[in-house]
Amino acid sequence: METSFLLAPVASPLVQLRRAVASDALKLKRTAALRLTLASGALPVLLSFLIYYFKGHLLLKPGQDPWSAYILGSWQSAAGLLLPLFVVLLTSLLLNVENKASGWKHLHAQPVGRGAVFGSKLLLLLGLNLLAQLVYVALLLTSGWALGLLRPELHFHDHSIPFQGIGTLFYHTFIATLGLLAIQYVASLLWKSFVAPVALGMGATITALVLMRWEHIDWIPYAAPLLSLGSAKKAQVTLQVAGTLSNAEWISLGWFAVVLLVGYTLLRWRQE
Repeated sequence: METSFLLAPVASPLVQLRRAVASDALKLKRTAALRLTLASGALPVLLSFLIYYFKGHLLLKPGQDPWSAYILGSWQSAAGLLLPLFVVLLTSLLLNVENKASGWKHLHAQPVGRGAVFGSKLLLLLGLNLLAQLVYVALLLTSGWALGLLRPELHFHDHSIPFQGIGTLFYHTFIATLGLLAIQYVASLLWKSFVAPVALGMGATITALVLMRWEHIDWIPYAAPLLSLGSAKKAQVTLQVAGTLSNAEWISLGWFAVVLLVGYTLLRWRQE
């Protein structure tokens, strides 16, 4: 007598990825990653607001568009140090859910492939990075509008918001964060410690700031967010931002592709 066994059909890679993303999204409640994402833009905006509230009349030239100076001043503070450190902390917090509980064994025992696990966490990181920068822009524009009400002599309400320039600058900055995000992601996958990837990211960020005048600084992905501001300039009329990617941004994309390929290869062959 023959006995046949019916095996459940293997889900397609897209279905596996969707399931993995849904599972990882639920795990956000157990981390500070989402709270960090929503609150990370508040500090640079608050500092810029206070500076212009008390000293704006000394920083702006007669007839100058205040939006251009205000946006670039705040953006420079955020992109130089706070944005790289945010990506470093975000990546470690997100991956620490599996690392601290040795959850990788359980995760890989689920009916999803390693590619879905790798892609899910990467997509979530990219989404949170995008959300954080959108929240920052929203807070920055809101604070500029508030300055127009509280300090009308700064003439914020006499000039239109340079949405096109902001959008292009946002595009440059997001691209510039991809290289360091990939490095921190793979580092957090390979090291089970929460401290080691954070120490790597903080050390690399400080090193990038120290070496900012080095002729080969474009090759350091932790400097790319600050270097992306080279596409913008303060103007008397409005914020002007070049649309083409800089050398540092192309290199950041290269880091993103190469590091993720190497990281995924190592993950596939790693034994838990």
